Amino acid sequence: MLSAECWVLGNHEKRLSTQHPALSTTIPPVSFIGIDLGAKRIGIAVSDSGVMATPHSVMRNEGDVVEKLFNLGRELEAETFVVGVPRRPGASETKFRDFAERLRQKTCKEVVLWDEALTTVEASEALRAAGRDRREAQREIDMHAAAVILQSWLDEHHGRTS
Repeated sequence: MLSAECWVLGNHEKRLSTQHPALSTTIPPVSFIGIDLGAKRIGIAVSDSGVMATPHSVMRNEGDVVEKLFNLGRELEAETFVVGVPRRPGASETKFRDFAERLRQKTCKEVVLWDEALTTVEASEALRAAGRDRREAQREIDMHAAAVILQSWLDEHHGRTS
């Protein structure tokens, strides 16, 4: 359920685009952010086409990461955040649901929880196939896992396969 603040903001933005011809003739960019939430690091991927996800960055999971993601989302004009959730036994889904809710409250944007099963394995294999050495791959693995998460969601959302 959207908070009143998000709902009002959403309606206000909608009214602006329909009341001002200059705004309604241009299609604003829509971007998506994929998030691989780890205990120490957060991998981030982006898609501005809605078709292909690309690795973006890795940030430390310390401090106010929701604020940092809010700022990144605002900078990239993100409309949707896709947060990977492990589906393995013993994984605490509550942590991810709480994180997603805090991010939704802060951004007033759609935040989707998406199965991240085997994304790190897939990202690791792709990095190895690309010739990355182990140390380099270790630094990049989280953002590549985020790209796998986001790509999976994009493929499902747009009804195609990669």
